[in-house]
Amino acid sequence: MRPDSAKTGRPTPFPPATTSDQAAPASPAPASPAPASPAPADDPGRSQGETIAFTVAALVVCCVGMYYASRLIGPVFLALTLVITVRPLITWATRHRIPRPVSALAAIVIIYAFVVGLFAFLGIAVMQLIDTLPSYSNRFADIWTQLQDRLTRLGMSQTDLVAQASKAVDTSKVVGFAQALLEQISGIGSMLMVMGLTVLFLMFDMARIERRTRALVMLKPSLASALAGFAESVRSYWLVSTVFGLIVAVFDTMALWWLDVPMAVTWGVVAFITNYIPNIGFVIGVMPPALLAAVDSGPWTALWVIVIYSLLNFVIQSIIQPKFTGDAVGLNTTVTFISLLFWSQVIGALGAILAIPLTLFAKALLIDTDRRAAWVGLFLSAGDNPPDPIAQVDLDDLDRADLDGDGPDPATPEADEPVTAH
Repeated sequence: MRPDSAKTGRPTPFPPATTSDQAAPASPAPASPAPASPAPADDPGRSQGETIAFTVAALVVCCVGMYYASRLIGPVFLALTLVITVRPLITWATRHRIPRPVSALAAIVIIYAFVVGLFAFLGIAVMQLIDTLPSYSNRFADIWTQLQDRLTRLGMSQTDLVAQASKAVDTSKVVGFAQALLEQISGIGSMLMVMGLTVLFLMFDMARIERRTRALVMLKPSLASALAGFAESVRSYWLVSTVFGLIVAVFDTMALWWLDVPMAVTWGVVAFITNYIPNIGFVIGVMPPALLAAVDSGPWTALWVIVIYSLLNFVIQSIIQPKFTGDAVGLNTTVTFISLLFWSQVIGALGAILAIPLTLFAKALLIDTDRRAAWVGLFLSAGDNPPDPIAQVDLDDLDRADLDGDGPDPATPEADEPVTAH
């Protein structure tokens, strides 16, 4: 039946058929209506406030679980980040015809030497401090006597001083702090064992990661891109922090030796270790040598220690380091400081060192994998430039999914093997 006109109700004549229309075969019957397009990503039934509240509640539950599993999560995550950092060495060794088991074993030895060396030097520093402090007992007594004399001139007796000190120092808090410190020290052995076993298993599991990388690029391109960004950022963080921390530690040691401060090498090692703690690591590293300099040589030497430490930290880490590395992690100062406080509360003492890597990992999973959460990155990134949008990853472009640290090429085994989805 011919279609009728909407206004007159009379049949509307068909347009004259052309030669091509007559020669063309009859078109098939129109297909059934296409299914309705899926609902938009943003659920109109849920407001932005409800989404944020639900997300925060879920994160709180996750953080509580991480708090109770902190003795496991901390060492495992430290092992993961260290394996990611040294992974390019295995790729480089493979390209130079070194067997993968040999290169993986060498990488494991490097990680073990680095971690054990840090804890060993820290233990030596504590032991030297314990052996050195008794020799300054007379100096401490003189300082205490001078302090009493000055307070007496101000009208405060020794009894009042002891009473005020007793009020300021809560015995229960001191005992609690000592117990927590002992627990941390006693848990170092178990933490090293867990981390060591995790490094061993991760290293050999990641020895041939190329096929998994290609499969992840095809199945979950946004997740592959986010994990690639995390791997690159955490690798830059460890390398930059280690290299420039070592430079700062060498100059700090030379400055302390020039000022004739006792245990100069020990305090240089402490400065190197505390360099991994963002924002407040410098303060933690400068306090012991400054106090010892004040006791040994007087307040002016202590002031010089603080001034030299501050200048070296500002010049090397705030001026020179950005010229060579730029922004290694892409987080602003406020976020790094809040991350330090947060992860120290959730993970413990190890969370102070892993604050930035943990934040980068959470950012990769929760923000970088979802375009709808891209606005959160505006408040986390450093500088005024907004972060780049998430790019779709092509199967032929594996540079964006460089999870192994150096990118597969024709010389890498399994780099060009096809990956099919089932």
